[in-house]
Amino acid sequence: MKNVPVMISNRHVHLNREALDILFGKGYQLTVKKPLGTPIFAANETLTLAGPKGSIHNVRILGPLRPYSQAEVLRADCFRLGVTAPIAMSGSSNMARIKLIGPAGELDLEKGLLVAKRHLHISKAEADEWGVRKGQNLKLKVGGERPLIFDAVEVTITEMPATVHVDVEEGNAANIKNGDLVEVLLSKESK
Repeated sequence: MKNVPVMISNRHVHLNREALDILFGKGYQLTVKKPLGTPIFAANETLTLAGPKGSIHNVRILGPLRPYSQAEVLRADCFRLGVTAPIAMSGSSNMARIKLIGPAGELDLEKGLLVAKRHLHISKAEADEWGVRKGQNLKLKVGGERPLIFDAVEVTITEMPATVHVDVEEGNAANIKNGDLVEVLLSKESK
């Protein structure tokens, strides 16, 4: 058992250089609104997501730029947009179509929308210490007034110290907020 802080993730967009140029103008640079843990930050810039049924305005961009562009939304957002987005890890090729609208242009991403799968960010050193590997699924125990156990928490190896990411809907279901400690249940195959 390991206690780690949780980060609650709302809908957001990741962009590559080409997409930022299309949406905001050639050479545009994102500006930092709030650091979210090195090197990730919430940018001041926002976009509109447009689907066949509706739109969601003021969707925050997270920096820095990535090699791919995608939007991560909540399950309820899919109804509003009129799309069926898969639950997947960031950077997955399994995504739904979405249109991004910025102040300088629009970008139709054939595979650019997902509902983020809950996951554990962990450094390589911590993963080795804990006996876990990338892609492994763990359980997450939440105490408090609305205790529950999240299953299928996927391990991802990053430069970040151990942190669990769940979305707003999952956070609300468990009555947890950013920074709360949750318990990662290590299986028998891990330490």
